[in-house]
Amino acid sequence: MMQSIIKKHPKLSTSLQAQSGVVLIVVLFTLILIMAVGAIAVRQSTTDLKVATADQVNKLLFQANDAAFMKVEKEDRILSARRDNVDTLKGYMSSTEREGHEVSFCVRPRSTKLFSILEISERNKNNDLLSDRNNGYCNPDNSDDYVSEGRLITQMTFVRPINTEDKGVYYKEVEGTLSNDFEKPETGGNVTIECTTFVGYVTSVIPALSRAPIGNASSNGTTTVAGCLKQPRRGATTVDSCLSDLGVPFQTQQQTYLNQPVGVECVSGS
Repeated sequence: MMQSIIKKHPKLSTSLQAQSGVVLIVVLFTLILIMAVGAIAVRQSTTDLKVATADQVNKLLFQANDAAFMKVEKEDRILSARRDNVDTLKGYMSSTEREGHEVSFCVRPRSTKLFSILEISERNKNNDLLSDRNNGYCNPDNSDDYVSEGRLITQMTFVRPINTEDKGVYYKEVEGTLSNDFEKPETGGNVTIECTTFVGYVTSVIPALSRAPIGNASSNGTTTVAGCLKQPRRGATTVDSCLSDLGVPFQTQQQTYLNQPVGVECVSGS
């Protein structure tokens, strides 16, 4: 009876094991390289997306602010042309009673008028909120206060600076006014025509792009978006500083307005 004897070649077995080990290392290295490249690609795409999103947000906020300024200026120009209508932004801010005051109102798309004395919040020169003028601040908890398909809130504030300089009786007198032996009246129909300046601020906010609580109509602090919108434009804590601290995407634009009576030229320019 014949028996077949098979012997394993020791050198051949060692060589095959070594090759298998090398292949495994190469495969593992390739997988690690692919994972690293993929992670870099994902991170880069995420960064690009954030940059693109930030650019889109800035454009959206800018367009909302620009549209608000254009709308309020157009509305005021049309209403000012009607001599029987005194409910205009320019007329309201030019009143001597508004010196040092700031007037805020929300851009509500469903309102018939952008500016109305029935829908404003007003602070006096001491930064105190007037109780009978407290219906203008935007409420992020109310869908009627949103513009741009319900994503964005726009609020406007107009500030009448305090005249701290005493330049005499005729400081704001316009050219063509008679000054001979003239005593400036405090009241009555002969008050000297004045040119007044006030500053407009418009702030647009996208609450959904932050983790800050939106708050509601009763929020007054600095921990909610609604509370930030109620902050003044003067002082240590303002609308902008409050929103920045909460990390809420916003943009503010500012414009200076000069109320110049028709047919006259302002001497002081202020």
